[in-house]
Amino acid sequence: MELLATGFNAWGQLQFNRDQNEVDEPDDIHSFQPILKDDFIGRLYPSLSCTFVENTSGIRHAGFVEDDLECIQEKLLSSTAAIAGNGIVAEYDGRDTVFQYPSKSKDEQQRFTGMGHIVQLAAFETGFVALSHDGSVWSWGDERYIACLGREVTHSSPAERPGLVEELEDLPTGKIKKISAAGYLVLALTEGCDLYVWGGHPGRQALLEGLSSSPVPLVVEEKDITDCGVGESHIIVLTSEGDVYSIGENASGQLGLPLKEARSWTKVPLCLRAGRVVCGVEAGWRTSFILTKHQIL
Repeated sequence: MELLATGFNAWGQLQFNRDQNEVDEPDDIHSFQPILKDDFIGRLYPSLSCTFVENTSGIRHAGFVEDDLECIQEKLLSSTAAIAGNGIVAEYDGRDTVFQYPSKSKDEQQRFTGMGHIVQLAAFETGFVALSHDGSVWSWGDERYIACLGREVTHSSPAERPGLVEELEDLPTGKIKKISAAGYLVLALTEGCDLYVWGGHPGRQALLEGLSSSPVPLVVEEKDITDCGVGESHIIVLTSEGDVYSIGENASGQLGLPLKEARSWTKVPLCLRAGRVVCGVEAGWRTSFILTKHQIL
């Protein structure tokens, strides 16, 4: 397998083989370049200044590890723990409870139950989204950024406690199989390869036309979507045909395109080694990642 990356690289977070004694600030990467090769590349967690990844040798990291991530890096490489941009951590205990606490202390711990068996947790700037085994999506966070919740906030279902995103129930192409979140945007992907989006920040230009506080279908060139990732202000997706598209800001090269920004979906030019296909995508704050594998004929 091979991991490719592009984007913001001020701390060397896209260089796993960088000499730690090197003093020069590394340049950003503006097109997808190979950064790691291994027989197995698993979970990936990109933060602002570092990238964690699981491979055959265990957990590897590149860049500068922030203090609040040092003690929870193994948790973040699971699918059921996440840290929001405001420094709050949420993690599922594997039974029936999600614990929430500040990253530097567990003294102010909160407990949330009633969401069933959680298979994925994702974090945006001010809150969280959880996906349960039955495809239900739950959200909670700061009520000042209510659009990120994708649901109505009421006295019985307040913003700060998990509430069901009801508009993602009984969808035409099946239940939700993956969630992705960052900045003030949330994505949800169905089993039938449809992508839904919601969110936004008051007073800021929306990344996508039609973006609102309710989940809406996200159409990418009429393609079926098999994977997705979202950063601070960009999105990357993988189609069923194996093509990669991106949209959003590109000041650090995070789109992998020769453009300052892309206001519409743009196909990313890739020069893959012979016999390799894209099998997954992910996004960090201002970075994007592509995972490739050998094509099985």
